[in-house]
Amino acid sequence: MITEIDIDIDYVKISKTYKALNVDNLITPSLKQLSIQCRPDCSSNNQLYESCGSLFYDWSAYDKNPNGKLPLRKTIYKQSDFSVVCDLFKNTYFETVISNIQTQYNIVRGRFMRMEHKTCLTYHKDQTKRIHIPVYTNNDCMMIIDDKVCRMPFGSTYLVDTTLPHTALNASKDPRVHLVFCVNTV
Repeated sequence: MITEIDIDIDYVKISKTYKALNVDNLITPSLKQLSIQCRPDCSSNNQLYESCGSLFYDWSAYDKNPNGKLPLRKTIYKQSDFSVVCDLFKNTYFETVISNIQTQYNIVRGRFMRMEHKTCLTYHKDQTKRIHIPVYTNNDCMMIIDDKVCRMPFGSTYLVDTTLPHTALNASKDPRVHLVFCVNTV
């Protein structure tokens, strides 16, 4: 379910770079995500947000849908479409992190994923496994994967089998942020 993997990463440098780039202030309250990888032909205005949220469903239109069906996004992309470093993160330590992970895994659609305190995601399955790097977290943040509680402490990189039913929850009084990449199997 969750495997700690050996990648050459300086976790303190990740946190410092995250703070220096003021990423927390770029993550919008509605999306709670920020892209670190984008499509090669994505406009600079959309790079940081285009791959955020579901690639299939338009959750922002869900409340406006009285029949309860999930509305689809106007444009549907594949995870593998998001393969280049966004301009903001070029020539930063995050570009080095991506390069180091790419030596072992074909990663795409990298995003900073923020969970506010007292929140939980839906129970779902993803198309591929994910790599998680906690940027800041605490012991009251966890995932439930296939009905087993799993924690990912700061200071390691984790391969997570998100093809299994799972959710993430933050039962703490503070937000948590992970840098998450999709492992491209194609």
